[in-house]
Amino acid sequence: MKVTATRSKENKMILDVEVPSDRVKKKFDEIYEKIGQDVKIPGFRPGKAPRHVLEQHHSKLAREEVMKNLISETYSESVKSESVDVIDVPEIAEVKLESDILTYRATVEIKPEIKIKQYKGLKLKKNEIKIEPSEIEETLKQLKKTRPDVDDARLAKGLGYRTKEELFDCLNKQLYLKKENEERARLERDLINQLVSLSSFVAPASLVAKRLHELKHQAEHQMAEYGLAEDNIKKRLEEFEPKFKTEAEEQVKVFLILEEIGKCEKMQADDQLVNRVIEFLFAEAEWN
Repeated sequence: MKVTATRSKENKMILDVEVPSDRVKKKFDEIYEKIGQDVKIPGFRPGKAPRHVLEQHHSKLAREEVMKNLISETYSESVKSESVDVIDVPEIAEVKLESDILTYRATVEIKPEIKIKQYKGLKLKKNEIKIEPSEIEETLKQLKKTRPDVDDARLAKGLGYRTKEELFDCLNKQLYLKKENEERARLERDLINQLVSLSSFVAPASLVAKRLHELKHQAEHQMAEYGLAEDNIKKRLEEFEPKFKTEAEEQVKVFLILEEIGKCEKMQADDQLVNRVIEFLFAEAEWN
């Protein structure tokens, strides 16, 4: 089998495949044997009809099956032999079967070549987390809204705490945890923004389209849960389409970058890969 691989436009690879006559003839033998077992030919028992009789009655079917089978088999072999990192189904064209030689062209979308200038030693600064007394007071104020004319001690007991100090301590821990989570999210955004700025590639169209569909489906589900009418949901989705597309492109690029880092660091590719890569980048970062 002869395969010529040519990179065309961004994220596209063309595979020109030529299947030799000996393999094509062997596949015809297999297909005609199967046809002979499956179809009924007047005057012959199943599997006993001569080849020339089968060819007279079912040559078109045999030809179609040979092409279908060989394209499926040789496309997979071609992708493997050329080490093509395919991310979508191929577009098959220019199929020809002449003189027992099969040729076709497969155009496939591939993962982009991702070169990250630097991913170790990224500069990060963690902000100090503080809880101001005014924040505790504001939280207490919100709790008291549904309980008029209640002081701190009675509020604490009403919420299951022995003293108001115990309540204050719990509120302080809750507020600290909330701020800590927010700070973690900010640091992740900073980390990711730096990675994106240090790389340059176009997100594959099929992955962006898939992610865009997921984002729109999630938004549609949420709006339906809020009770929005179907017409309003459709209108909102149309309005948000550009925003969703931008988000989809960014999310696909981020995932591919993190995946590439994981590959460079020989990390196991599974559902936790992204989290492991982020933890690795935090550990390798330069903290101020």
